[in-house]
Amino acid sequence: MAPQPGEAVLDLCSAPGGKTTFIAQLMNNRGLIMAQDSHILRRQMVEENCRRLGVMCVRLSAPAEGGNFGLSTPYDRVLVDAPCSNTGVMRRRVDLRWRIRAEEITRLRRKQLELLDTAARQVKPAGTLVYSTCSIEPEENEQVVEQFCQKYRDFVLEQQRTLLPFNDAVDGAYVARFRKR
Repeated sequence: MAPQPGEAVLDLCSAPGGKTTFIAQLMNNRGLIMAQDSHILRRQMVEENCRRLGVMCVRLSAPAEGGNFGLSTPYDRVLVDAPCSNTGVMRRRVDLRWRIRAEEITRLRRKQLELLDTAARQVKPAGTLVYSTCSIEPEENEQVVEQFCQKYRDFVLEQQRTLLPFNDAVDGAYVARFRKR
């Protein structure tokens, strides 16, 4: 994301707050980070982590009624670390092997696209949008990005990368960075 001091950043799925507080650190605790999460207990985790680390530039909020995030400020940078199937961390969470179903990936994909729709409306011209998951499923990653690019022609895909546990010796993950024209 390369956030800069003084910028406005939106973290749509902020809990538990690790990425949010790291962004604040990169911004020297100057600017605005709007941290959103739909669950009150998860927002409380973000709040506790910010307090513990002395982060003062974060504002917490929840989606408005109907899933609308109720945002009106355009942001320099927007992060969507989307809810996903977690298949990239399966080596640490063995129970996932018995819980993941095709219909769950379909449901998550719809949610991921919904979050990207919300995010796209919040990015300033020339701003950055980052989409990430801890999934290694193409349905949640490349295919979501492809569908997003078809719908939002004013965004340019600058970079995307998939990390695979057996190739990269880390948890599996996916990230894509877009620039708004």
